Amino acid sequence: MAVYTVENGQLKRVAEQLEEYSGQEWGDTWDGDEYLRSMGFHLWDDAKDVYRQYQRGVETSSEHLPGIVYIFDVQAHGDIIDYVLIGDHLPDYLALVAMLEPMRTRDAELRKEVAADPFGRGRS
Repeated sequence: MAVYTVENGQLKRVAEQLEEYSGQEWGDTWDGDEYLRSMGFHLWDDAKDVYRQYQRGVETSSEHLPGIVYIFDVQAHGDIIDYVLIGDHLPDYLALVAMLEPMRTRDAELRKEVAADPFGRGRS
């Protein structure tokens, strides 16, 4: 897992673990949703097997991750999730969405291929 921010439309790696970067400890029985909820973030969009977007409400305040409005958990490689944190800055948000679009497109293509040929007979 890695943690990134977006600056000037580019990803910048800022930490190896979200827990270390945020300062919020992960509860023993929590899943990812509960962990992010503990910092005031709520699931906003779920692009299954690609990313999930969490958003912090403007009325929500937390000492953890101040200035961060959006968190994307990106399933870039297997079960490992990388986190991308974005503040209230539309150009950075749009840059990340543009970076993620090829992943969504490829996921949709793979789903169509599997549905058409569930046993992989046409693939070599």
